[in-house]
Amino acid sequence: MEAYGCSQNIAETHMLAQAMGKIVDEPTKADVIVIGTCVVIEHTENRMMRRIRELKKYGKKLVVYGCLPSARRELLSMGDITPITTWELDKAHRILNIEKSPLEEVFLWDAIATIPIANGCLGMCTYCITKIARGHIKSRDEKWIIAKVEDALNRGAVEIRLSAQDTAAYGRDINSSLPSLINNIASLPGKFFIRVGMMEPRETLRILPELLDAYAASKVYKFLHIPVQSGDDGILSRMNRGYTVKEFERIVEAFRRRFPDMMLSTDIIVGFPGEDDESFENTLKLIEKLKPDILNITRFSPRPKTPAFRWKRPSTNKVKEWSKMLTEMQWENMRLRMERMLGKELNVVVPSHGKRGKFLARTANYMPVVLEDARIGGFYGIEVVGMEASHLVGRIIEERDWL
Repeated sequence: MEAYGCSQNIAETHMLAQAMGKIVDEPTKADVIVIGTCVVIEHTENRMMRRIRELKKYGKKLVVYGCLPSARRELLSMGDITPITTWELDKAHRILNIEKSPLEEVFLWDAIATIPIANGCLGMCTYCITKIARGHIKSRDEKWIIAKVEDALNRGAVEIRLSAQDTAAYGRDINSSLPSLINNIASLPGKFFIRVGMMEPRETLRILPELLDAYAASKVYKFLHIPVQSGDDGILSRMNRGYTVKEFERIVEAFRRRFPDMMLSTDIIVGFPGEDDESFENTLKLIEKLKPDILNITRFSPRPKTPAFRWKRPSTNKVKEWSKMLTEMQWENMRLRMERMLGKELNVVVPSHGKRGKFLARTANYMPVVLEDARIGGFYGIEVVGMEASHLVGRIIEERDWL
Protein backbone atom coordinates (compact mmCIF):
# COMPACT_ATOMS: atom_id res chain seq x y z
CA MET A 1 0.00 0.00 0.00
CA GLU A 2 1.21 3.49 -0.91
CA ALA A 3 -0.66 6.70 -0.14
CA TYR A 4 -0.07 10.26 -1.31
CA GLY A 5 -1.70 13.66 -0.90
CA CYS A 6 -3.66 15.16 1.98
CA SER A 7 -4.14 13.56 5.39
CA GLN A 8 -7.68 12.52 4.45
CA ASN A 9 -6.57 10.70 1.29
CA ILE A 10 -3.77 8.95 3.21
CA ALA A 11 -6.18 7.88 5.96
CA GLU A 12 -8.80 6.62 3.51
CA THR A 13 -6.19 4.65 1.55
CA HIS A 14 -5.02 2.98 4.77
CA MET A 15 -8.62 2.14 5.68
CA LEU A 16 -9.13 0.57 2.24
CA ALA A 17 -5.91 -1.45 2.47
CA GLN A 18 -6.67 -2.58 6.06
CA ALA A 19 -10.02 -3.95 4.86
CA MET A 20 -8.26 -6.02 2.20
CA GLY A 21 -5.91 -7.88 4.54
CA LYS A 22 -2.40 -7.70 5.94
CA ILE A 23 -0.31 -4.81 4.60
CA VAL A 24 3.18 -5.94 3.55
CA ASP A 25 6.29 -3.79 3.27
CA GLU A 26 7.16 -4.18 -0.43
CA PRO A 27 5.35 -4.82 -3.73
CA THR A 28 7.05 -8.16 -4.42
CA LYS A 29 5.38 -9.69 -1.32
CA ALA A 30 1.91 -8.44 -2.21
CA ASP A 31 -1.06 -10.16 -3.82
CA VAL A 32 -2.66 -6.77 -4.48
CA ILE A 33 -1.13 -3.30 -4.71
CA VAL A 34 -3.19 -0.32 -3.51
CA ILE A 35 -2.13 3.25 -4.32
CA GLY A 36 -3.92 6.33 -2.99
CA THR A 37 -3.52 9.20 -5.44
CA CYS A 38 -3.56 13.01 -5.52
CA VAL A 39 -3.99 15.39 -8.49
CA VAL A 40 -4.04 18.78 -6.78
CA ILE A 41 -1.29 20.14 -9.08
CA GLU A 42 0.11 18.96 -12.41
CA HIS A 43 3.47 17.92 -10.96
CA THR A 44 1.73 15.64 -8.45
CA GLU A 45 -0.50 14.12 -11.14
CA ASN A 46 2.53 13.33 -13.31
CA ARG A 47 4.27 11.76 -10.32
CA MET A 48 1.21 9.59 -9.66
CA MET A 49 1.12 8.36 -13.25
CA ARG A 50 4.84 7.51 -13.20
CA ARG A 51 4.38 5.52 -9.99
CA ILE A 52 1.34 3.66 -11.34
CA ARG A 53 3.32 2.62 -14.43
CA GLU A 54 6.17 1.43 -12.18
CA LEU A 55 3.82 -0.58 -9.97
CA LYS A 56 2.17 -2.22 -12.97
CA LYS A 57 5.51 -3.85 -13.79
CA TYR A 58 5.17 -6.11 -10.74
CA GLY A 59 2.32 -7.93 -12.48
CA LYS A 60 0.02 -7.76 -9.45
CA LYS A 61 -3.61 -6.69 -9.25
CA LEU A 62 -3.52 -2.88 -8.97
CA VAL A 63 -6.17 -0.82 -7.16
CA VAL A 64 -5.96 2.94 -7.73
CA TYR A 65 -7.86 4.99 -5.15
CA GLY A 66 -8.41 8.69 -4.58
CA CYS A 67 -8.56 11.88 -6.58
CA LEU A 68 -6.90 10.57 -9.76
CA PRO A 69 -9.66 8.06 -10.67
CA SER A 70 -12.26 10.57 -9.44
CA ALA A 71 -11.13 13.56 -11.50
CA ARG A 72 -8.90 12.09 -14.26
CA ARG A 73 -10.23 8.57 -14.81
CA GLU A 74 -9.38 8.82 -18.52
CA LEU A 75 -5.68 8.57 -17.63
CA LEU A 76 -6.16 5.06 -16.22
CA SER A 77 -7.18 3.30 -19.44
CA MET A 78 -4.02 1.19 -19.47
CA GLY A 79 -5.59 -2.18 -18.63
CA ASP A 80 -5.77 -4.36 -15.50
CA ILE A 81 -6.41 -1.48 -13.08
CA THR A 82 -9.32 -1.26 -10.63
CA PRO A 83 -10.11 2.43 -10.09
CA ILE A 84 -12.03 3.42 -6.95
CA THR A 85 -13.23 7.00 -6.62
CA THR A 86 -13.48 8.94 -3.37
CA TRP A 87 -17.28 8.67 -3.38
CA GLU A 88 -17.04 4.88 -3.76
CA LEU A 89 -15.10 4.26 -0.53
CA ASP A 90 -18.30 3.26 1.32
CA LYS A 91 -18.92 0.43 -1.17
CA ALA A 92 -15.32 -0.46 -2.08
CA HIS A 93 -15.65 -3.87 -0.43
CA ARG A 94 -18.43 -4.74 -2.87
CA ILE A 95 -16.39 -3.49 -5.84
CA LEU A 96 -13.39 -5.58 -4.71
CA ASN A 97 -15.49 -8.55 -3.56
CA ILE A 98 -14.08 -8.56 -0.02
CA GLU A 99 -15.97 -9.06 3.24
CA LYS A 100 -14.76 -6.12 5.36
CA SER A 101 -15.88 -2.52 4.73
CA PRO A 102 -13.15 0.17 4.74
CA LEU A 103 -15.34 2.12 7.16
CA GLU A 104 -15.06 -0.51 9.90
CA GLU A 105 -11.70 0.62 11.26
CA VAL A 106 -10.04 4.05 11.16
CA PHE A 107 -6.35 4.47 10.41
CA LEU A 108 -4.12 4.71 13.49
CA TRP A 109 -0.52 5.88 13.05
CA ASP A 110 1.32 5.51 16.38
CA ALA A 111 -1.15 7.31 18.66
CA ILE A 112 -2.77 9.48 15.96
CA ALA A 113 -6.20 8.61 14.56
CA THR A 114 -7.25 10.39 11.37
CA ILE A 115 -11.01 10.35 10.88
CA PRO A 116 -12.52 11.52 7.55
CA ILE A 117 -15.62 13.39 8.71
CA ALA A 118 -16.84 14.48 5.27
CA ASN A 119 -16.15 14.25 1.55
CA GLY A 120 -16.32 17.22 -0.80
CA CYS A 121 -17.03 20.89 -0.08
CA LEU A 122 -19.47 23.72 -0.76
CA GLY A 123 -17.07 25.89 -2.78
CA MET A 124 -16.74 26.45 -6.51
CA CYS A 125 -13.18 27.81 -6.76
CA THR A 126 -12.19 28.47 -10.37
CA TYR A 127 -8.87 26.62 -10.11
CA CYS A 128 -9.71 23.59 -7.96
CA ILE A 129 -9.68 20.05 -9.34
CA THR A 130 -10.28 18.64 -5.85
CA LYS A 131 -13.89 19.86 -6.10
CA ILE A 132 -14.22 17.78 -9.28
CA ALA A 133 -12.61 14.81 -7.53
CA ARG A 134 -14.66 14.91 -4.32
CA GLY A 135 -17.83 16.77 -5.28
CA HIS A 136 -20.45 18.43 -3.08
CA ILE A 137 -20.27 18.08 0.69
CA LYS A 138 -21.30 14.69 2.06
CA SER A 139 -20.91 14.59 5.83
CA ARG A 140 -20.51 11.34 7.72
CA ASP A 141 -23.02 10.57 10.44
CA GLU A 142 -21.98 12.01 13.80
CA LYS A 143 -22.74 8.71 15.56
CA TRP A 144 -20.32 6.91 13.20
CA ILE A 145 -17.61 9.51 13.92
CA ILE A 146 -18.08 9.30 17.69
CA ALA A 147 -17.93 5.49 17.53
CA LYS A 148 -14.67 5.65 15.57
CA VAL A 149 -13.19 8.15 18.05
CA GLU A 150 -14.10 5.87 20.96
CA ASP A 151 -12.54 2.89 19.17
CA ALA A 152 -9.35 4.89 18.47
CA LEU A 153 -9.11 5.99 22.11
CA ASN A 154 -9.50 2.39 23.24
CA ARG A 155 -6.61 1.51 20.91
CA GLY A 156 -4.36 4.13 22.56
CA ALA A 157 -4.86 7.26 20.46
CA VAL A 158 -3.98 10.58 22.10
CA GLU A 159 -4.53 12.73 19.00
CA ILE A 160 -7.79 12.70 17.03
CA ARG A 161 -7.52 14.39 13.64
CA LEU A 162 -10.79 15.52 12.08
CA SER A 163 -10.14 15.55 8.35
CA ALA A 164 -12.06 16.92 5.34
CA GLN A 165 -11.60 19.27 2.39
CA ASP A 166 -13.41 21.84 4.52
CA THR A 167 -14.13 20.82 8.09
CA ALA A 168 -16.10 24.06 8.62
CA ALA A 169 -18.70 22.81 6.12
CA TYR A 170 -19.26 19.64 8.14
CA GLY A 171 -22.92 18.94 8.88
CA ARG A 172 -24.47 21.42 6.45
CA ASP A 173 -26.15 18.51 4.64
CA ILE A 174 -27.21 16.51 7.72
CA ASN A 175 -28.47 19.15 10.15
CA SER A 176 -25.31 19.14 12.25
CA SER A 177 -22.24 21.37 12.54
CA LEU A 178 -18.51 21.32 13.26
CA PRO A 179 -18.88 23.03 16.68
CA SER A 180 -21.45 20.42 17.70
CA LEU A 181 -19.14 17.60 16.60
CA ILE A 182 -16.14 19.08 18.44
CA ASN A 183 -18.18 19.53 21.63
CA ASN A 184 -19.42 15.95 21.56
CA ILE A 185 -15.94 14.51 20.97
CA ALA A 186 -14.36 16.75 23.63
CA SER A 187 -16.92 15.50 26.17
CA LEU A 188 -15.71 11.89 25.81
CA PRO A 189 -13.65 10.55 28.72
CA GLY A 190 -9.93 10.10 28.28
CA LYS A 191 -6.71 12.05 27.85
CA PHE A 192 -6.44 13.16 24.23
CA PHE A 193 -6.36 16.15 21.91
CA ILE A 194 -8.51 17.02 18.90
CA ARG A 195 -6.82 18.52 15.87
CA VAL A 196 -9.34 20.21 13.62
CA GLY A 197 -8.37 19.98 9.95
CA MET A 198 -8.44 22.69 7.30
CA MET A 199 -11.47 24.96 7.16
CA GLU A 200 -12.41 27.47 4.48
CA PRO A 201 -12.92 31.12 5.51
CA ARG A 202 -16.32 31.36 3.79
CA GLU A 203 -17.80 28.56 5.90
CA THR A 204 -15.86 29.51 9.04
CA LEU A 205 -17.53 32.93 9.04
CA ARG A 206 -20.95 31.26 9.30
CA ILE A 207 -20.10 29.40 12.51
CA LEU A 208 -17.45 31.68 14.05
CA PRO A 209 -19.00 32.40 17.50
CA GLU A 210 -19.94 28.74 18.09
CA LEU A 211 -16.57 27.56 16.75
CA LEU A 212 -14.65 29.80 19.14
CA ASP A 213 -16.65 28.39 22.05
CA ALA A 214 -15.96 24.81 20.88
CA TYR A 215 -12.23 25.54 20.59
CA ALA A 216 -12.19 26.66 24.23
CA ALA A 217 -12.38 23.01 25.34
CA SER A 218 -9.10 21.91 26.93
CA LYS A 219 -8.94 18.87 24.61
CA VAL A 220 -8.83 20.96 21.42
CA TYR A 221 -5.44 21.96 20.03
CA LYS A 222 -5.33 25.73 19.64
CA PHE A 223 -4.39 25.31 15.99
CA LEU A 224 -6.16 26.90 13.03
CA HIS A 225 -5.51 25.88 9.42
CA ILE A 226 -7.40 28.36 7.26
CA PRO A 227 -6.17 29.08 3.70
CA VAL A 228 -6.35 32.69 2.51
CA GLN A 229 -4.78 31.93 -0.95
CA SER A 230 -4.28 35.65 -1.76
CA GLY A 231 -4.11 38.95 0.08
CA ASP A 232 -5.81 40.80 -2.78
CA ASP A 233 -9.59 41.09 -3.09
CA GLY A 234 -9.45 41.20 -6.89
CA ILE A 235 -7.58 37.89 -7.06
CA LEU A 236 -9.88 36.34 -4.43
CA SER A 237 -12.83 37.32 -6.61
CA ARG A 238 -11.25 35.72 -9.70
CA MET A 239 -10.64 32.61 -7.60
CA ASN A 240 -14.33 32.69 -6.52
CA ARG A 241 -13.30 32.19 -2.90
CA GLY A 242 -16.38 33.84 -1.42
CA TYR A 243 -14.78 36.17 1.15
CA THR A 244 -12.67 39.34 1.35
CA VAL A 245 -9.27 39.93 2.91
CA LYS A 246 -10.95 41.89 5.73
CA GLU A 247 -13.25 38.96 6.48
CA PHE A 248 -10.28 36.62 6.64
CA GLU A 249 -8.50 38.99 9.00
CA ARG A 250 -11.62 39.14 11.17
CA ILE A 251 -11.50 35.36 11.65
CA VAL A 252 -7.81 35.38 12.58
CA GLU A 253 -8.21 38.33 14.94
CA ALA A 254 -11.18 36.68 16.68
CA PHE A 255 -9.18 33.48 17.27
CA ARG A 256 -6.11 35.36 18.48
CA ARG A 257 -8.15 37.47 20.90
CA ARG A 258 -9.66 34.32 22.41
CA PHE A 259 -6.49 32.20 22.19
CA PRO A 260 -3.38 34.44 22.20
CA ASP A 261 -0.94 31.51 21.82
CA MET A 262 -2.85 29.96 18.92
CA MET A 263 -0.89 28.56 15.98
CA LEU A 264 -2.02 29.84 12.58
CA SER A 265 -1.45 27.91 9.37
CA THR A 266 -2.47 29.36 6.01
CA ASP A 267 -1.93 28.77 2.29
CA ILE A 268 -0.98 31.06 -0.59
CA ILE A 269 -1.25 30.43 -4.34
CA VAL A 270 1.41 32.45 -6.17
CA GLY A 271 0.99 33.37 -9.84
CA PHE A 272 -2.76 33.04 -10.21
CA PRO A 273 -4.06 34.38 -13.55
CA GLY A 274 -4.41 38.15 -13.29
CA GLU A 275 -1.89 38.56 -10.46
CA ASP A 276 0.55 41.44 -10.91
CA ASP A 277 3.11 43.24 -8.76
CA GLU A 278 0.43 45.31 -7.05
CA SER A 279 -1.83 42.39 -6.11
CA PHE A 280 1.17 40.33 -4.98
CA GLU A 281 2.33 43.25 -2.82
CA ASN A 282 -1.05 43.09 -1.08
CA THR A 283 -0.41 39.41 -0.31
CA LEU A 284 3.06 40.22 0.98
CA LYS A 285 1.64 42.92 3.26
CA LEU A 286 -1.00 40.55 4.62
CA ILE A 287 1.54 37.86 5.49
CA GLU A 288 3.86 40.41 7.07
CA LYS A 289 0.94 41.71 9.15
CA LEU A 290 -0.46 38.34 10.29
CA LYS A 291 2.86 36.45 10.54
CA PRO A 292 1.35 32.96 10.32
CA ASP A 293 3.20 30.17 12.11
CA ILE A 294 2.94 27.95 9.04
CA LEU A 295 2.71 29.18 5.44
CA ASN A 296 2.15 26.70 2.62
CA ILE A 297 3.21 28.33 -0.67
CA THR A 298 2.08 26.78 -3.97
CA ARG A 299 2.73 28.09 -7.47
CA PHE A 300 -0.46 28.14 -9.51
CA SER A 301 -0.91 24.97 -11.52
CA PRO A 302 -3.62 25.00 -14.24
CA ARG A 303 -5.81 21.92 -13.89
CA PRO A 304 -7.97 20.46 -16.66
CA LYS A 305 -11.77 20.81 -16.34
CA THR A 306 -11.47 24.00 -14.25
CA PRO A 307 -12.41 27.52 -15.47
CA ALA A 308 -8.91 28.90 -14.80
CA PHE A 309 -7.22 26.20 -16.91
CA ARG A 310 -6.79 28.41 -20.00
CA TRP A 311 -6.54 31.80 -18.33
CA LYS A 312 -3.40 33.81 -19.04
CA ARG A 313 -0.83 33.51 -16.27
CA PRO A 314 2.07 35.71 -15.09
CA SER A 315 5.52 34.80 -16.43
CA THR A 316 7.40 31.90 -14.84
CA ASN A 317 10.26 34.19 -13.83
CA LYS A 318 7.89 36.58 -12.10
CA VAL A 319 6.19 33.75 -10.21
CA LYS A 320 9.59 32.41 -9.08
CA GLU A 321 10.53 35.89 -7.85
CA TRP A 322 7.29 36.27 -5.88
CA SER A 323 7.56 32.79 -4.43
CA LYS A 324 11.14 33.46 -3.28
CA MET A 325 10.10 36.71 -1.58
CA LEU A 326 7.30 35.03 0.34
CA THR A 327 9.49 32.08 1.33
CA GLU A 328 12.28 34.30 2.65
CA MET A 329 9.79 36.36 4.66
CA GLN A 330 8.26 33.23 6.18
CA TRP A 331 11.62 31.67 7.11
CA GLU A 332 12.59 34.87 8.92
CA ASN A 333 9.24 34.98 10.75
CA MET A 334 9.70 31.33 11.80
CA ARG A 335 13.28 31.90 12.96
CA LEU A 336 12.29 34.82 15.18
CA ARG A 337 9.37 32.87 16.64
CA MET A 338 11.53 29.83 17.40
CA GLU A 339 14.23 31.96 19.05
CA ARG A 340 11.66 33.41 21.44
CA MET A 341 10.89 29.89 22.68
CA LEU A 342 14.47 28.95 23.63
CA GLY A 343 14.86 28.20 27.34
CA LYS A 344 11.12 28.01 28.01
CA GLU A 345 9.45 25.14 29.85
CA LEU A 346 6.46 23.64 28.03
CA ASN A 347 3.97 20.82 28.44
CA VAL A 348 3.73 18.37 25.53
CA VAL A 349 2.04 15.18 24.38
CA VAL A 350 3.88 12.61 22.23
CA PRO A 351 1.50 11.26 19.55
CA SER A 352 4.05 9.88 17.08
CA HIS A 353 7.59 8.96 16.15
CA GLY A 354 9.72 11.55 14.37
CA LYS A 355 12.62 11.06 12.00
CA ARG A 356 15.90 9.27 12.72
CA GLY A 357 14.57 7.38 15.74
CA LYS A 358 13.37 10.48 17.59
CA PHE A 359 9.90 11.44 18.84
CA LEU A 360 7.59 14.23 17.69
CA ALA A 361 5.78 15.96 20.54
CA ARG A 362 3.10 18.65 20.39
CA THR A 363 2.26 21.51 22.73
CA ALA A 364 -1.36 22.42 23.45
CA ASN A 365 -1.25 24.82 20.49
CA TYR A 366 0.27 22.12 18.21
CA MET A 367 3.81 23.49 18.11
CA PRO A 368 6.19 20.65 17.10
CA VAL A 369 8.94 19.69 19.55
CA VAL A 370 11.45 16.91 18.79
CA LEU A 371 12.55 14.74 21.74
CA GLU A 372 15.40 12.25 21.89
CA ASP A 373 13.66 9.70 24.08
CA ALA A 374 10.01 9.46 25.02
CA ARG A 375 6.98 7.17 25.17
CA ILE A 376 4.33 7.21 22.45
CA GLY A 377 1.16 8.49 24.10
CA GLY A 378 3.06 10.08 26.98
CA PHE A 379 2.66 13.57 28.47
CA TYR A 380 5.76 15.50 29.57
CA GLY A 381 7.10 18.72 30.94
CA ILE A 382 10.06 19.73 28.76
CA GLU A 383 12.63 22.50 28.38
CA VAL A 384 13.27 23.96 24.92
CA VAL A 385 17.02 23.51 24.39
CA GLY A 386 17.34 24.11 20.64
CA MET A 387 15.66 24.80 17.34
CA GLU A 388 15.81 23.74 13.72
CA ALA A 389 14.16 25.17 10.63
CA SER A 390 10.61 24.02 11.37
CA HIS A 391 10.56 22.67 14.94
CA LEU A 392 11.86 23.09 18.47
CA VAL A 393 14.19 20.65 20.23
CA GLY A 394 13.28 19.69 23.78
CA ARG A 395 14.71 17.99 26.86
CA ILE A 396 12.34 16.04 29.08
CA ILE A 397 12.13 17.34 32.65
CA GLU A 398 9.49 14.96 33.96
CA GLU A 399 6.54 12.84 32.86
CA ARG A 400 3.16 14.43 33.49
CA ASP A 401 -0.36 13.10 33.90
CA TRP A 402 -1.91 15.69 31.55
CA LEU A 403 -1.05 19.06 30.01
